[in-house]
Amino acid sequence: MQQREKLSVRSAERPKTFLRLSLVFWYLWACLRHWVNPWNYFAINSQQFNPEKGIISKLDMDIQIPEPFRLKQFYYRSDTLPEHFPVFLKPEWGQNADGILRVAGENAYKKFQTTAVKRKIPYIVQEAAPGKEEFEIYYLRRPGNPDDAAFLSVTQVANACDRYHPINSIHNPCTRYKELTPKLSDRQLDLIWKNVKEIGDFQMARVGVKADNLQALTGSAFKIVEINLFLPMPLVLLADNVHWFEKHTIIRTTMTLAARLAKQVSGNHSGRQVFFTKLKKM
Repeated sequence: MQQREKLSVRSAERPKTFLRLSLVFWYLWACLRHWVNPWNYFAINSQQFNPEKGIISKLDMDIQIPEPFRLKQFYYRSDTLPEHFPVFLKPEWGQNADGILRVAGENAYKKFQTTAVKRKIPYIVQEAAPGKEEFEIYYLRRPGNPDDAAFLSVTQVANACDRYHPINSIHNPCTRYKELTPKLSDRQLDLIWKNVKEIGDFQMARVGVKADNLQALTGSAFKIVEINLFLPMPLVLLADNVHWFEKHTIIRTTMTLAARLAKQVSGNHSGRQVFFTKLKKM
């Protein structure tokens, strides 16, 4: 059974690897076409980079989230208990849910202290979001007009194995994605963008939120659980209800926009430096 599970995970990773390679290829092609330094990709959101910590801190980003959408977060200490359980323990910086743990009670919470002292990156505590459904909102702002979204997609996230506060990610074989954007009206998309664009001045991001349903999402009744700024893959590419031809079009569109956003990056920011600093932290 364990061997079958490993084979299943490996086979599931192959399409993702191909998608990543396609994203890189079309980004480099767009950079060549628009005369852009490819390294500038890693400086698109470099204003969020904390040079003292060498990371994009989750707590730094937390400050930029409007109060109605914000979850309680604080640095982990075994003697500082959260008000309620469960909670999530997260590295202050990380990618694709790496290192995230769900803690159900006080005993497990305090025992994590032994692990925490061994980690080089501090951990933060995040309260569990109350929403029943999980959504990922991916966007790129319009080059030259950051108040507008040049690309916006809304993807529903579900877990086939765990419905109780699951830790979803692209590496979790139980995680499933369904693209909702084509079913949303222009007004619904405008309402979503109106809220999302006020969360920092990120040029490109993937924002994970929880809400009771789609109506609650468009009605501003949601909580933000994660913001991915470093290498945010558009999760529409993993949706089961999107044809490969459409995914190919999305790859070309988003990577062309990324190249154009990278071209706007000031010469004061070094994408190469940001990349290698983050790589060292990883």
